[in-house]
Amino acid sequence: MADEFVVDEAVGPSCVEVLTDALPVRGDVHHTERRVWFDTHDWRLFRAGLLLEHHVRKRESWLVLSDLEGQRISRQPIGRAAVTAQSLPDGVTRDRVLELIGVRALLPRVVASGPVQVLSVLGPEEKTVARIVVEGPTTVRDGAPVGLRARIESLRGYDKDAAKVCRTLDAIPGFGPAKEPLFESVLRAAGLHPRSFRSKPDLEFIPRIPVTQAFAGTLTQLREIVLDNVEGTLRQLDTEFLHDLRVTVRRTRAVLKFAHGTIDEDIRASYAVELKWLADQTSLSRDLDVYLLGFEDLVSHVNASGELEPLRRQLTRHRKTAHAALNRALRSERFAALLDGWQRELAVAGPAERPVIEVADDQLSRAWKRVAKRGDTITDASPAEAVHDLRKRCKELRYLLEFFGSLYGADARSEAVSELKLLQDILGEFQDAEAQRISVHQYAVELAKAGAPPATLIAMGRLEHHLQLRQDAARAEVADRWQRFNRKHNQRLYARMVTSR
Repeated sequence: MADEFVVDEAVGPSCVEVLTDALPVRGDVHHTERRVWFDTHDWRLFRAGLLLEHHVRKRESWLVLSDLEGQRISRQPIGRAAVTAQSLPDGVTRDRVLELIGVRALLPRVVASGPVQVLSVLGPEEKTVARIVVEGPTTVRDGAPVGLRARIESLRGYDKDAAKVCRTLDAIPGFGPAKEPLFESVLRAAGLHPRSFRSKPDLEFIPRIPVTQAFAGTLTQLREIVLDNVEGTLRQLDTEFLHDLRVTVRRTRAVLKFAHGTIDEDIRASYAVELKWLADQTSLSRDLDVYLLGFEDLVSHVNASGELEPLRRQLTRHRKTAHAALNRALRSERFAALLDGWQRELAVAGPAERPVIEVADDQLSRAWKRVAKRGDTITDASPAEAVHDLRKRCKELRYLLEFFGSLYGADARSEAVSELKLLQDILGEFQDAEAQRISVHQYAVELAKAGAPPATLIAMGRLEHHLQLRQDAARAEVADRWQRFNRKHNQRLYARMVTSR
C-alpha cells in the first residue's frame, strides 16, 4: 500500500477540507518550507542510495539523511549557515557522507520551496495515531512546479492505523498513489538526471557502423564532458573538476590520434595543436592540486611536517598563480573557438567509410605491437626515458580498449583492462615519484634563494631522498610486471579479440 499520494489539481485547493471530511484530523502545523538537496557534482550520495536534505523554515533548520525511497536514516539540527562537508554536525550523517564523497564538495543540486501542512489523525481518546503531511504546490528553482502531495507518516505502535489511513486516501477521488518519491519529481522538474551522469564517454558500437559515425559520437560526448567541468574548474569548487577536465582532454587527443585517415588531416592536425595547448594549460594546476592533496601523507614519511610548512605555503602560492593562468585560458577567445570548432568540425560524421570493427581490429593490433616492442626492450638497466615511453604506449592501448571495448564483449574487455592496469600502476608510480622528486629539488632551490631556514632545506633533502627510494622501488618492479603482462595468456587474449570474427 502506498504511503505517498499525488493530489489532482482539481482537488488541490480543497485538499485539507477533503481530508477533514474523510478522517478525524486536527491541523497542527502550517508553514512554508525550503528544501535543498545536497550531493556532489557526480552524484556520489545518490549513486550510493542516499539523499541529503537541508530543511529550512522560519525558526528551524535541520538535515535529513534518507534512502531514495524517503526512509529517514537520521535527522539533525544545523545552523542556518551554508552547508558544506566541513560544517556537517558530528554523527551518522557526517560519517556516512564524508566516507562517500572523498575530496568532492557538497553542492546544492536542487532547491525547492512551498507550503507544508501537518495534520494529526486522531484515534480513540483523541490520541494521534498517524500524521498526514500535505506538501506543495512546490516551486522548483530553475524548473517547473511540482503538484500537491499527501504523505502518511506512521507512529511507533500504530502501523495498522497508518495502513488504514492509506486505504482511506486511496479511495478518495483525486488522490492517486505516487509513482515516484518527491525528490525524483523535483529532479525531473529541474531537468536533472543523475542516473545518466558520466565522467567519461558511454560507448556502445555496432560492429558494422561507419567508423566516422563512431568518432563523431565519441567526440560529441567528450566535448559535453569538458563543458560540464569548466564552471567547477573556474570556481575551484573541488579538485575533481580539473581532474575530469584534464583526463577528458587527454582522451580527446587520443581519439584524434586514432582518427588518422578518418578525419580530414588538416582539421585533425589543427585540433591536435589546440588540444595540446589546452592540455598544457591544465598541467601545472593539476600537479599542484595533487601535491597539496597528498601533502600530509608525503611529509609523514620524513616526520617533518613543521619544518616543511614553508614548502606548503610555497606550493599554495604557486597553485594560486597556476589556477589564475588556467582561468584566463578557459575564459579566452582561443578556448571558445576550440569549443565552437569542436562542435562544427570534429563532432560531425563524414561520408560513410570502413566499418568501425575493421578500424578497431587494426588499431588494437598495432597498439599491442607498439607496447610489446617497447616492453621487450625493458631491462633493469633501461633508462627512465624508456620506461616513460612504455607508459605512454600503455596509456594509448588503454584508451583504445575504452573506445572500442564494446565491440569485443564485456568479459574480454574487462580482463584486458585489468591486466593492463597492473602494468600501468607501477609505471605511473615510477613517473609520479620522479616528477615529485624533481619538483622538490626545484622548490628547495627557490626556498634557499628566499632564505628558508636550514631545517626546512634539510627536511626537503630527506623528502627528495624518500621520493628517490619510491622511484627506485617502482623501477625494480617494472621488468617483473612487464613479464606478467606479456605472458602467453594475455598474448592469446589480445589475438582472440581481433580475430574472433
